[in-house]
Amino acid sequence: MIKVLFVCLGNICRSPMAQFVFKQMVEERGLSDQFEIDSAATEGYNEMCHAGIHYGTREILTAMHVPFEEHYSRRIRPSDYAYYDYILAMDDSNIEDIGSIVGMDTDNKIHRLLDFANKPRNIKDPWYTGNFDETYWDIVEGCDAFLKHLKKEV
Repeated sequence: MIKVLFVCLGNICRSPMAQFVFKQMVEERGLSDQFEIDSAATEGYNEMCHAGIHYGTREILTAMHVPFEEHYSRRIRPSDYAYYDYILAMDDSNIEDIGSIVGMDTDNKIHRLLDFANKPRNIKDPWYTGNFDETYWDIVEGCDAFLKHLKKEV
């Protein structure tokens, strides 16, 4: 089983979007039994507030026919590093924050999601930009490239 954790700042926009987009891609390919997929935040405020998925993320997932379920923000824990095979961040800042929480990436598990794409880059946070469409398409590109990367490994 391949265990994947998507991580962003607050775990209410980008990382749950990636979680459910990737889950749909895996299901469509009949690979659900080979994956465990979740998401987390680098900050703990939303977890303390028991924040759910941002309405903008809900709207774009619904518009794009991506099934999702209720998800509440949680902060990444040091134990997640040992548990997950891949920890996929949305931007450079997330990478730094993850490192400060879990320690050194000795097993090369931590990557930006779009590091697997033809054009590696950060995924902008729609909390600040308001552009959930752009974020969605970047996440689709990253998840598709990551899945292709995994097929090469296996």
